[in-house]
Amino acid sequence: MTQMIHTAASGLTYSGVKFTTYATRNALFLMAVIALNYTLSRPSPVDLIFFSVLLLSIVYVTLFENVAVTARAIMLVLLVSAWAVFFIIPSLPFLHEPFVPFQLIVKTFVTSIAVGGALISMNWRQRHFEKFMAVYIFSCLIASTLGTLGFLVQHPLLTWDGRAKGLLDDPNMYGSLLIPGMIFCAYFLCRGQGSKIILVPALGMITLGLLLSFSRVAIVAGALCFFAYIAFHNRHRPVRLILYAAGLGVMGVAILGIVSVTSAEFTEKFLDRLTFAKSYDLGETGRYGRYFLVIPMILQNPVGAGVLQLEKIFPEPIHNIWLSAFVNYGWGGGITWVTLVASSIYISVQNFRRTKSELPIALMIGLVGILLCASLHEGEHWRHMWLTYGLIWGFNVSKLMPAIPTAAARMPQLRPVPGGTRPRAVARIDGR
Repeated sequence: MTQMIHTAASGLTYSGVKFTTYATRNALFLMAVIALNYTLSRPSPVDLIFFSVLLLSIVYVTLFENVAVTARAIMLVLLVSAWAVFFIIPSLPFLHEPFVPFQLIVKTFVTSIAVGGALISMNWRQRHFEKFMAVYIFSCLIASTLGTLGFLVQHPLLTWDGRAKGLLDDPNMYGSLLIPGMIFCAYFLCRGQGSKIILVPALGMITLGLLLSFSRVAIVAGALCFFAYIAFHNRHRPVRLILYAAGLGVMGVAILGIVSVTSAEFTEKFLDRLTFAKSYDLGETGRYGRYFLVIPMILQNPVGAGVLQLEKIFPEPIHNIWLSAFVNYGWGGGITWVTLVASSIYISVQNFRRTKSELPIALMIGLVGILLCASLHEGEHWRHMWLTYGLIWGFNVSKLMPAIPTAAARMPQLRPVPGGTRPRAVARIDGR
C-alpha cells in the first residue's frame, strides 16, 4: 500500500513538473513575441526571455518522455552553429577591442532564438501556430501604435529622423517587424477566421505604421508580400483576385490621401523619401558604392574580416545582409547564410505540399518580406527574422497532416433495419 502511494505521488510530481515546464515555456515564449517591440537597451530583455525559452525547451525535451527532436530541428541547430562558428573565428584576433566580445554575445543570443523557436514549435498543431500569429499581430499593433503616436508628436524616443520606429532601434527594423503582421492578418481574413471588426482595423493600423516608417524597401516589400499571399490564396479564383487587387489599390491610395491631407509632416517626408537613391546611397563610399568595394575584399579574404572591422574602412556598415555574411564572416559564413535562406524556402514549399495548409506559405512570405528589408540593411540582429526561421524549421508535418480515413471509416455504412421488418429476400424464402 505504501509503495502504491509513493508511486502515485512520484507520478503526480512528474506530471506536475512536466506541465509546469511546458506552461512556463509557452507563457515566456508569447511574452517574448510581445517583447519584440523593445530593443533599445543592451542587453535587450527580449534576448533574455527567448534564451530562457531555449533553456526550458532543452529541459523539456531532455527530461520528459514522448518528446522527440525532429530531424529538421537538428538540421537548423547545425546550420545556426555553423553560422556562429564562422562569425566567431575571424573575430578572435580582435577580442581585445571594445565592443567586439559584446557583439559576439549579442549575435549568439539572437541566433539562438531560431533554435528555441524550432524546439517549441516542433510539437505544435495548427491552433498553436494560429495562436502565435494572433499574438504577433497584437505585438505589431503595439509597435505600430507607438510608432504612429511618436510620428504625430515627433517624440525623439519613438522616431528617428522624423520617421516612426516605436521602441525599436531604427525605422527599418520597425518596418520589417510589421510585414509578417500584415501577412498574418491576411491569413485570418482570407480564411474567414476571427472577427473582421478586429482584423480589418488591425491591418489598417499596421499598414499605417509601416507607411510612417518611410522605409522604402519595407513599404515595397510589405506591399509585394501582402499581395503575394492574397494572390496565392486566390490562385484558383482570378476574378476575385482582380477585385482584391483593385480594392487594395484603392485602399492604399485612400490611406495615402487621408494621411497627406491631415499631416504636413507626412507629405514632406513622403516626397523626400520618394526616390530610389538618397545622397547617402550614392558616391564611392555610399551604400551602393560600398557594395562594389567589398567584392574584391570577399575574393581576397576567404576567412572574413570579423565583427566590427569594416567600420575602420567605411563610414557605415555594408547594409546588405548577403554581402555582409561573405565579407564579415568569410566564404563559410556566406555559404551558410545562402543555404539557410534557400533551404527555408524549400522546406516551406514542401510543408505546404504535404499538408495543404497555408500556414507554411504565410510564414515563408513573412520571412521573404524580412529578407527583402535585410537586403538593404543590417538585419543580422533582427529577432523576428530568426524567430521566423525557427518556426519554419520547427514546423512538424506529422502534426498538421490532414486526417486520413481508416479502412473502417471508408467502408459504406449499412442502414439499420427497422424493428419488425424483414428483408425482402428473407420474406420470400419464408413465404415459399
